[in-house]
Amino acid sequence: MKIVDVRAMTCDVPVPRPIIMGDLRYNTRDYVVVEITTDEGLSGFGWGMARYAPVAEIIERNLKPLLIGEDPLLNEHLWDRLYYLNLLIAQRGIYMRALSVVDIALWDLKGKAAGLPVWKLLGGHRRRMPVLMAGGYVAADRDVRALRDEVANYAKRGFRLIKIAAGELATDTERLRVAREAAGDAKLMYDAHWGWRDPQAALRVVRGWADLDLAWIEDPFPSEHLAQLARFRQRSTIPLAIGEDITGRWAFQRILDDDLADTLRVDVTNCGGFTEALKICALAAARGVPVSPHVYPEIHVHLAAALPIVAHVEMTDPPQGIEAMHRLMASTLEIRDGMADAPDRPGLGFEPDRAALKEFRR
Repeated sequence: MKIVDVRAMTCDVPVPRPIIMGDLRYNTRDYVVVEITTDEGLSGFGWGMARYAPVAEIIERNLKPLLIGEDPLLNEHLWDRLYYLNLLIAQRGIYMRALSVVDIALWDLKGKAAGLPVWKLLGGHRRRMPVLMAGGYVAADRDVRALRDEVANYAKRGFRLIKIAAGELATDTERLRVAREAAGDAKLMYDAHWGWRDPQAALRVVRGWADLDLAWIEDPFPSEHLAQLARFRQRSTIPLAIGEDITGRWAFQRILDDDLADTLRVDVTNCGGFTEALKICALAAARGVPVSPHVYPEIHVHLAAALPIVAHVEMTDPPQGIEAMHRLMASTLEIRDGMADAPDRPGLGFEPDRAALKEFRR
């Protein structure tokens, strides 16, 4: 079997209201989708967020020429080929997003060729797993009453893991107290979206959260700011979750070696695909640090079903309009009582809707 074609596109999907994540603002969600086709008629899909960067162009220019004519089942060989032959730009950022979605497509294709779901190829640990519901995003038309209703709705629907997004640090204590009450006995997490800059200023506020029983604070500082992260960690009693924007096993190894995280946040669409995520999860497992995947439940259900170190899958509630990938999919992961079941269909078991790709293609 040989690869005969690689096609990548970017889709812009509007959201109902601006998405506010710390310093970041988004009016649309943009996704890169890649399809890899073989001479035997099999094809595999991969997708992820483009973050308004030319990810599709990098796939077409830098990766496609290295893939044509290759055996798509040699995942390790192809990963090394794509990484090391583009080494000067491959170590992080946009290029790793491109490599990641290509790697995902190769695993989808491999599963279809084998007649097995990806999670069984990756390891095979469990079929059913809990779902972390990420929500609580701020907006001009949403106050703390709306937050209370949203979190209470998640708890009522059976979600035992609930995460709310940061607003302004100065006012987030009230938001967290409202969310804590509404969540009942569910675990509550807080996502700072890399928005903090001063560890001392953050600590003055966070010390007032000691009674909230937060499961973690996520990404308080930009991931490169390791010194600030270390200072904060030394003085805070609340666990930290770090990593959803980090790429490659070597960067994660630094986080683990420096003991900067209680939970690793891993995004297969960004870190280097399934091939690299397996290595990152092995590093985490050797240190007993649990892994929490970043959204994309149709992809990450396979990681969580394959490996015991992966604690759950994560999603956002489609009516909240935070993510929009579901609008590009022919089907999505079914959730019941806060739990998800891994699919039995070969490959990822989910594919984009070609009509939707055509509608939203940039």
